[in-house]
Amino acid sequence: MNRVKGGIGKAGRSDTERSFDGRSDADRLKTAGLKGSYTVEASILFCMIIFMLGAILLAAFYLHDRGVLQSSACEAAAAGENGYGQGERTGAAVKVKQQMSAGRLLGSRGLSGNLSVGDDTVTCSWRASFPVPGFAARYLSGGMLSADTSWSVRHIRPGREIRLIRGIGKLLGGGED
Repeated sequence: MNRVKGGIGKAGRSDTERSFDGRSDADRLKTAGLKGSYTVEASILFCMIIFMLGAILLAAFYLHDRGVLQSSACEAAAAGENGYGQGERTGAAVKVKQQMSAGRLLGSRGLSGNLSVGDDTVTCSWRASFPVPGFAARYLSGGMLSADTSWSVRHIRPGREIRLIRGIGKLLGGGED
């Protein structure tokens, strides 16, 4: 149907008249193919945003668990280094190690620890596994991320060091304390 400016349109009104929504027929035809396009774009965008937020949240849980394991290993090794005798050092390290529980972790499972108190070093290590959801992640990483941490502290005996320094001082001629 060929329209003439000022003529009668489809709805029985002229092209210059407005309908109930305030738009002319010409304006309505311009946007006729765009109805719902924002809804489709938003649904795709929100799916990607939710996926990214979930990935960031899982990464934060994994990093939290690694930090807790590392701090616990450091604390147990430091407690085992601060004792006077071998028995006191071992008891302090074991006590700190027993305080670590799986309840402090947000997502890791299978918590296991190892503590070694020797004459010169104290070593504590923790191991846990963090489950990874999703098909692709399970295919690439076997479904689990490993959270392995360890910490070693060398036991320093200051008495031996002080005697060595005093002995060197006497040899160099400054034999007085």
